[in-house]
Amino acid sequence: MKINISNDDFKDMGLSVSQKDFYNSFVEMGFPNRKKEDWKFTDLDKILNSNFDQLTPLKKKSKFKHEKIFNFDHYSITNFNSALIDFVFPKTVSLSQLKEVNHLKKHSVFFGMRENLTPGRPMVETASKKDQMLSLNLSFLDRGYSFKIMDHLDKPLVIYNYYDDDLRGKMINNSNSIEIIDSKCTIIEVDIDKSKSKYFKNTFQKYQINESEVDYFFINQNNSDGFNYTKNEIEINDLNSKKGSIFNYFIFGSGSKFRKDDYEISLNGENSFAKINSAAILKKGEHHEVKTKMLHSQPHCKSHQKIKNILLEKSKGIFQGKVLVSDKAQKTDAYQISKGLILDDNAEFSTKPELEIYADDVKCSHGSTSGNIDQDAIYYLMTRGLPKKEATKLIVKGFLNDVLSEISEPNIRSLIEDHLEENINNEN
Repeated sequence: MKINISNDDFKDMGLSVSQKDFYNSFVEMGFPNRKKEDWKFTDLDKILNSNFDQLTPLKKKSKFKHEKIFNFDHYSITNFNSALIDFVFPKTVSLSQLKEVNHLKKHSVFFGMRENLTPGRPMVETASKKDQMLSLNLSFLDRGYSFKIMDHLDKPLVIYNYYDDDLRGKMINNSNSIEIIDSKCTIIEVDIDKSKSKYFKNTFQKYQINESEVDYFFINQNNSDGFNYTKNEIEINDLNSKKGSIFNYFIFGSGSKFRKDDYEISLNGENSFAKINSAAILKKGEHHEVKTKMLHSQPHCKSHQKIKNILLEKSKGIFQGKVLVSDKAQKTDAYQISKGLILDDNAEFSTKPELEIYADDVKCSHGSTSGNIDQDAIYYLMTRGLPKKEATKLIVKGFLNDVLSEISEPNIRSLIEDHLEENINNEN
């Protein structure tokens, strides 16, 4: 599999000479494979080669007639093939569109750095040579957005990500930045793929959360043949913060052909809390990985992670979770659990939990379990009059329920329940 790109393509896309240099750097490394520890369960090079003969950077930015799919009152940002096309929100939210990356500080990985640390070429080159996915993203980045929330939002903000047109063999590279300051808000990001195409999307995102309470939900709305890698860098508070922040992140990716969601979360201010919850029903050879690195650098912070997968039909679920506690981070409370319910002998659930602790007054724990459905429980429910199909469905719902129980807002909980219900019904 090769990336189909020429010098004329660089000119047509309006990309800079430096971006061509990043591409040359990527070519030297290639897509990551199992030789890299962070990719030991997801051989991206092999996966892409078995699904694509070639990848061509998506150049076209089209207009798209869209409609809001949620019937509750909300603000919105709308993207089409990862390019911003529309938005509706209050004056307390500012937004700008990313069209090119000639100014490197616009890229999410380097966004928000202090003025005396504005990224120069050597810094960017060093970072990209350590991470070929970043190098690839810098090579063809031509779309994305940054927005800033500076006050409480009185209703949810929905980020609609529509995918359509013929995206077969296309590669999308985008970068998004989100800054939330002194705010209480709910954000729902939803993927709606109507393309019926195999494509590859390489996304880098930066979140800066300061003295705020944020509930963030990602939902894959329908079945998608897309292949998605997303790197999320999340910085919560800093040493100047006067109060703690709360960041709750929920992942509901059922229906995606391939996903790897890579999170690096830094708790940089005291009394902050980060939560990652994920629930997915994987089927038909779907491959999902959630990888997290939770960095506790200051005292009195908490982090909780809960990952649950239902696995059918040769699917593969993966969780790699590392908690790193610095010597300054006394009174840390960190917890992670991953569970896989395997409903097919050819399905696979892999986990790699890690704790690296340099403080002595902490409460940290992790656990992982996987196994088949309890046949005694199925039998018990069948003796109470339920058909086997309905009994299995009830147990699956119960397995995922403690993730759903974390959602307090009725409208959001309802749409998540509908999302999971549809995926359960498709497989039982």
